[in-house]
Amino acid sequence: MMTNRFIFGFLLIAIIAWPVNAAAQAYPVDDSASQVLGPGLLKMRWDSALPKPGQASTITGHVVVLVRLDVSPWRGRHARIYQKLPSVPAGAINARWTSNGTLLSGALRDGERTLVYSGVINSDRLEDTFRLSIQADGERVERPQALAFSFEIELEPQP
Repeated sequence: MMTNRFIFGFLLIAIIAWPVNAAAQAYPVDDSASQVLGPGLLKMRWDSALPKPGQASTITGHVVVLVRLDVSPWRGRHARIYQKLPSVPAGAINARWTSNGTLLSGALRDGERTLVYSGVINSDRLEDTFRLSIQADGERVERPQALAFSFEIELEPQP
């Protein structure tokens, strides 16, 4: 006959051994059909000619991107799509964007990812227009840099 202490101990071990939150597998999303509208080189401008003492000397640029995501491999599946921006040597890069509504408006810093879509994939392609605002520390940016935004998808378990 099992004692209460034995059962409690067994349950405690089972809870500890059970994965608390199994990491969902992320797959890259093909965004090669996306297109930057306007000039290819983003022109950055100083946010303030004379920053106040203690205020960062930031530069900001704006660009419009037609985002086209090939989600055909996941059609009919419920998923979450994230936009990523790898870390860059020039330090903190902040990106903010507005969208037309297919994808979510949002913000992220380099080295982060943020949710841009959650729901059922009902078509082969998700399209939206992002109006991006990129801000960086003007004292740390020494030369033009390529920002490698990308997208990844995590699938919800099927019922």
